Amino acid sequence: MSLGVRIAFILVRCLAAALAFYAAGKHPYNFYILARWTVFLACCWGLWLCRGRIWPSFAPGYFAVGLVFNPFLPFHFRRSTWHTLDIAVGIILVVSLAFSHAPRDSTKNNV
Repeated sequence: MSLGVRIAFILVRCLAAALAFYAAGKHPYNFYILARWTVFLACCWGLWLCRGRIWPSFAPGYFAVGLVFNPFLPFHFRRSTWHTLDIAVGIILVVSLAFSHAPRDSTKNNV
């Protein structure tokens, strides 16, 4: 993975984590749609980058978060449940930043 892609992916995960943490508050509905799409696309990108190495990687985490935040078949939880999910997703995305090491071999995409 090139340095530019790594930096862009780090920035997208930071943005998605920030939106997830911020979504724990009360905001207009359009903000939640933006947060849902941002988190979903960040997880899709993470899955794409993990395609050469499913385990050990954050692929299962990206899949689980992407599934809950998917905008096509959305889950409808109560506000208190979303509050907990938003904080958990923010933590997962921040933790994933610590495990985005450089690939040891050019044929694999480690995230």
